[in-house]
Amino acid sequence: VEPGATLADVDAETQAFELAVPTGINSTTGISGLTLGGGFGWITRKFGLTIDNLLCADVVTADGKLLRASQTENPDLFWALRGGGGNFGVVTAFEFKLHQVGPQVLSGLVVHPFADAQNVLREYRAALEAAPNELTCWVVMRQAPPLPFLPAEWHGKEVLVLA
Repeated sequence: VEPGATLADVDAETQAFELAVPTGINSTTGISGLTLGGGFGWITRKFGLTIDNLLCADVVTADGKLLRASQTENPDLFWALRGGGGNFGVVTAFEFKLHQVGPQVLSGLVVHPFADAQNVLREYRAALEAAPNELTCWVVMRQAPPLPFLPAEWHGKEVLVLA
C-alpha cells in the first residue's frame, strides 16, 4: 500500500475480494498516519490494531538508504515503526496481513446524555465482557459536534457515545 492512500482506497481494493485490513473509522484518513499511530477501528477487537497487522514497510532512512523493515529484516527499525516513536525515516510502502471480512461490516453510534454516563458505562462494561470478538465497541465522551449523522437535538450538548 502506498503511503498516500486513504482508508477508502485500501478498503475499495481489499473489499473486492472480501478481505480487509483492520483500519480506522473515517474513510478520508491516510493509511500512513493511522498505521504508525496504532490504528483503531471497527474490526479491531477481532483482528487487532492496524499496526498489529503490518507485515513490513519500505523505509527511506535519514542517511538516504532504502530499507525493508519486518520481523526478520531490520527488526529494530520495524520495532521503532510499530510504536517506538517517530522520526526513523519516511515510509514509502506498507504491506499488511489481510483478513476474510465482509462483504459488509455493520457499524453505528448510540448517543446518550452525559448525565447517564455512570449507568451506561456500567452496562457497557458488563455487556462487553460477554460480547463476541466480532463486536468492537468503544466510548466517546465529548460535546457533540454539529455533524450531519448526529441528530440536531444533540449538537453542542455533552454526550456519551457508544461506537
